[in-house]
Amino acid sequence: MGINIWLVRLKAVLSPAVLNDPVWRRAILIIAALGFVAGIGLSMRAQPGLLSNLDWRPVLCLILIGIPVTVVLNTLEFRATARLIGRSFTFARAAETTIIGGVANMLPLPGGAIVRVAALRASGSSYKEGSLAIVLVAFIWIGVSFAYAGGWLLVLQDTAVLGVFFLLGGILLLALCVGLTIWFQRVWRQTAILVVIKIGLVLVDAMRLYFCFHALGPQVEFGQVSVLTVSGALGAAVSIVPAGLGIREAFAAVLGPAVGLTASSAYLATSLNRVFGLAMLSPIALFLAVRQKRASRV
Repeated sequence: MGINIWLVRLKAVLSPAVLNDPVWRRAILIIAALGFVAGIGLSMRAQPGLLSNLDWRPVLCLILIGIPVTVVLNTLEFRATARLIGRSFTFARAAETTIIGGVANMLPLPGGAIVRVAALRASGSSYKEGSLAIVLVAFIWIGVSFAYAGGWLLVLQDTAVLGVFFLLGGILLLALCVGLTIWFQRVWRQTAILVVIKIGLVLVDAMRLYFCFHALGPQVEFGQVSVLTVSGALGAAVSIVPAGLGIREAFAAVLGPAVGLTASSAYLATSLNRVFGLAMLSPIALFLAVRQKRASRV
C-alpha cells in the first residue's frame, strides 16, 4: 500500500508538465542535492569508521577522474537510450535526468527507472516505449558486467567454473538484449553505442573500486576488483531497499573471497565508492539547479 502511494506521488511530481517546467526542474534538482546528502548520512551510519586512516591520494583520483567520468558516461547513456526511440536530449537535460534519477533511487522502488521513463514521456514517447528502452538497457548492463567479470575469473584461473558460468551467461544475455533492441527499434548504430558506453561504465566502475581498495590499504590487482563490478548491476536491480543501500556491498562481500579478497575489504571498498559518489553528485545537482535558474531568466 505504501509503495503504491509513493508511485502515485512520484508520477505526479514527474509528470511531463512538471519535467518541462524549468522552475520545477530547478526545485527537483535542489531536492536531489539534499537527497544525496541524506544518502551519505545513511551510508556513514552503516559504516561509521569508513573514512578513518584513508590514503587520500587514491581518493583524489576517484574524485577527480572516476566519478566525473561516470557522470558523463551515464549522461551519454541516457541520450543514446532516448535515441533508440527517436527522442533527443541536450547533454545538460540528460545530465539533469540522471541526477534526479539518482536521488529517486533513494526510495524503496525503482525510482531511477521511473524518472527516466517519465523524462522520455515528457519528450513525446509513450510510457510503453520508454519502459521497454529502459528495461533493455538495464539488462544490457547486467550482460556486459557478467561477461566482463567472467573473463577476469577465467584469467585468474582459480575460479574457472564460475568464470565460464559468468562469461557465457553474460554473453547470452547481452546477445538477447541487443537482438531484441535491434528487432524492436531497428537501430543498429545506437544499440552499438549503448553497448560501448556500458562497457565503458563497467571499466570505470572497476577503476573506482581499485582506487577505493588502495585508499583503504589492501594492495589488490585490477582483475580482482573487476569481478566485483557484477555487484553494481545486481545491487541496482534490487528496488526494495532505498538506493540498494547495503545490497551492492553485500554482493561484493560474497564475491570477494572467490578472487582472493576478504569479504570485509570488498564490503568497505564498495561502501567507500558509494559515499564519495553521493558526495560528488550533490554539488553537481546544485550546479545544474543554478544553471537552470540562469537559463530561465534569459
